Amino acid sequence: MHFIIEKEKIVILLSKFNTYIGNSLKNPILSNILLILKGNKLIFIVTNLDMEINYNIILSSGEFFKDGSITVNLNRFYELCKSFPKGSVIDINFLKEKLIISCLNSISSLSTLPVKEFPLLDKNIYFSYNFSINSNIFKNIIYNLYLFMGNQDIYYYLNGMLIEFKNNFLYFVTTDGYRISIYKLLNDFDCNINKFFCLIIPRKLIIELFKLLDLINEKNIFFYVSNNIIKIIYGNIIIYSSLIDGSFPDYENILYLSKKYIYIDINIKDLKNALIRSSIINNNLSSYVTLIFNNNSLIVYSNDFNNNEISEKIFINYIGNKIEISFNIKYILDIFKSIKNNLSIRFYIKDSFSITKIVDLDNVFLTYMIMPIQL
Repeated sequence: MHFIIEKEKIVILLSKFNTYIGNSLKNPILSNILLILKGNKLIFIVTNLDMEINYNIILSSGEFFKDGSITVNLNRFYELCKSFPKGSVIDINFLKEKLIISCLNSISSLSTLPVKEFPLLDKNIYFSYNFSINSNIFKNIIYNLYLFMGNQDIYYYLNGMLIEFKNNFLYFVTTDGYRISIYKLLNDFDCNINKFFCLIIPRKLIIELFKLLDLINEKNIFFYVSNNIIKIIYGNIIIYSSLIDGSFPDYENILYLSKKYIYIDINIKDLKNALIRSSIINNNLSSYVTLIFNNNSLIVYSNDFNNNEISEKIFINYIGNKIEISFNIKYILDIFKSIKNNLSIRFYIKDSFSITKIVDLDNVFLTYMIMPIQL
């Protein structure tokens, strides 16, 4: 294998892959990247056994010389390519089981592992249905929902994102057991299915997709689904991943119950600033804030174990029984990261014990729900 490539072109790609895999002491091949050169097509492949990412680029005439394939440690390869000056052209050659990297007056050699040891996923899969989504919309959905995914939760089905198709709508749902985020997509996707389906995409795949969506500029991202494998095509990126097998929590029932709640619009700037100050006063791992709704006012109150406390009043349009609800401060501040409305945020509340719904008035398709803390 022998080709030349611009530094910037290969470094941008390797930087995305470098955050995907780590050093595997038990199986060193998983710390490697597989490079395959076929004619003018250069293919990069990384895997962690559960997920495989393929990326190909087309080399122009004069940049490719000899077909072949090798595996090399990704981190060393990336750091070496990154170290060369801006605008450099890198010559990459495979000779005598070594990857020879030449640039300017520098010549380096990296050890390789046999290509036959690289664990490629089986590609002979029957996909029972497929659909596509506008890539900008999907990236926005991930941005709005990813903070609410479980992370190494013992209930493994929480460690990912539910995608469900029913009644001509596509639903995206994440939850960590204490909070739920739901995005309902209307008429912004192409689909060749006419029946209900649901799948749970692993957290790791969602995070990688978010990063890879920046790599190229394509209109749509395509999904092909089998019983336990998903294939995703985005431009010249192809990803294969296992799916999470399990039953996702019943989010629809919670949405139905919240229809009976009262709603209160709160000034976003006032509430966000009060919450930030509360998080400063109460900055331990179990920090909480209590929201007290009563007689056209909202009291934002918090204290800690050292008797530090803070109380702020926000004027709201509310007449009714006094309701006190306590939340993890971080959970509410996470919501503000994706809120587009710069005027007000809407809270749907019932009592001190029931789940609270929070919506962005500028994005009615996005819903957040948070369980209160019982103090």
